[in-house]
Amino acid sequence: MSEKIGVYICHCGSNIAGVVDVAEVARWAGELPGVVVARDYKFMCSSPGQELIQKDIQEMGLTRVVVASCSPHLHEKTFRGACARAGLNPYLFEMANIREQDSWVTTDKLEATKKAKALVAAAVSRVAHQEALEALLVPIDPNVLVVGGGIAGIQAALEIADAGDHVYLVEREPSIGGHMAQFDKTIPTLDCSACILTPKMVSAGNHKNITLLTWSDVEKVEGYVGNFTVTIRKRARYIDEPLCTGCGVCQEKCPKKVVDDVFEAGMARRKAIYSPFPQAVPNYPVLDRPNCTYS
Repeated sequence: MSEKIGVYICHCGSNIAGVVDVAEVARWAGELPGVVVARDYKFMCSSPGQELIQKDIQEMGLTRVVVASCSPHLHEKTFRGACARAGLNPYLFEMANIREQDSWVTTDKLEATKKAKALVAAAVSRVAHQEALEALLVPIDPNVLVVGGGIAGIQAALEIADAGDHVYLVEREPSIGGHMAQFDKTIPTLDCSACILTPKMVSAGNHKNITLLTWSDVEKVEGYVGNFTVTIRKRARYIDEPLCTGCGVCQEKCPKKVVDDVFEAGMARRKAIYSPFPQAVPNYPVLDRPNCTYS
């Protein structure tokens, strides 16, 4: 069975019609293969515009619909809904953007009209090959993975956790905090960086809905939206975390000092067993095995 395609060209007030000859585009579209009706209307997204589409679907038996108007980001859902209400599968609809991709980027009316015709022709050719789809409901895992424990990652984790979802916050360094922990002050107010960051770090470390995975790397992400499976490698700290109190005695007693190329950017030294900075969260040290005399 040959398809019965309806084409609808939107004026979008003067946004499109001020540059594109919409009446000419509609007339020309009516001659394309498979097109049984082509109309132009001032505001296709309005209730009368949607009713026009629905009426043609029901009375003419349209099997495909093309709307040439603005961005699909704005109104694709609107027109799919109109098709569904008229009994047409919403995925048998195609949209051509003749506003952002045409009328808004030129003042040449002749060329704009030619491009509008090309975009409409492409949409008509495409919609003829589209197949009816059905929406499926699938279970999703509500847990959230935030990669990177800098100030942005901490804030994102806190907001999601406060909303009630569990968050896994992964950070490759021994402590969350990121580069902001290295700063003295922040612009433009010159507020103390640690005064802003530390409370958020503590909140993230103590939040019941946040699991911190520091000194860890994301190795693999599989699956699809709502059902990702993530492989994370947690590197060994070489300490007994459940028994560690963060007292710092091990760091005091360690005799070996090495250049700190990360937190101090090579400008100072640290011990072979160390915490990156005093406010580190979690407050567990890490043993640098290659530099440890007794390792």
